[in-house]
Amino acid sequence: MTKRYANKKHLSWIHDQPCILEGYPAENYGCAGDIQAHHLMKPWTGARGMSLKANDKNLVPLCEQHHRLLHKHGGEVRYFQILTGRGQFGKTAAQMFWLQSPHWEEME
Repeated sequence: MTKRYANKKHLSWIHDQPCILEGYPAENYGCAGDIQAHHLMKPWTGARGMSLKANDKNLVPLCEQHHRLLHKHGGEVRYFQILTGRGQFGKTAAQMFWLQSPHWEEME
């Protein structure tokens, strides 16, 4: 069984970060709406399964607009490839945010 890591302080910190796609057009629109924490569907660490989100090490901040469009396009790898030219953009960003978080050692 995969251990599920939760970190409410890290989650809150993610909500205070800028959208990782800021500066990338979202179907001719920029960022819009509040920041939402997106749990990667293809995590850089840990696992994801039926009715189980990736652990909180796999969070990236997205504005409402980019988050909605990511799901509309069928997934993050495809969407990140379209916008940034790098399908693994989300994995790299999530790992960076986890390692820079002031709460990365505080697992619940």
